[in-house]
Amino acid sequence: LKIWTSEHVFDHPWETVTTAAKQKYPYLVNPSVVGVDGLHRHVDPSGELHSHRLLSSQWGLPSIVRSLTGAARTKTCAQERSVVDPVEKTMELKSTNIPFTNRASVGERRMYKP
Repeated sequence: LKIWTSEHVFDHPWETVTTAAKQKYPYLVNPSVVGVDGLHRHVDPSGELHSHRLLSSQWGLPSIVRSLTGAARTKTCAQERSVVDPVEKTMELKSTNIPFTNRASVGERRMYKP
C-alpha cells in the first residue's frame, strides 16, 4: 500500500547529489539517527556499487505509550540498501524498518538520476 510519493529536481550535478545522499547522516537538523554502520559493500562485475547499511534511530514516544511502558524514547533500526551505477548515472536507495515488520513495515525508495 503506497500512501505517499513525491518528486524533486535538484539543480546540481548528479555526482554532488548522490554524494550528499550517501552522507546525509548524521544530520544535525534531525538528531534522531544516532548511528550508521556499514555492513557490506562491493562492486559487481558490471561496475555497480552495492552497499548495505544499518541505521539506528531514537524516537520520542507518544504520552499514552510512555504511560504504559514507562519509557520516554525507543531505539529502532532500519536497513538501507543502495545501488550506484556510474555508467548510467543512477543511484537507488531502499530503506525499511527491521523490528515490527510483522505488524507494520515502513519502506522508502529514492531514485537519483540526471
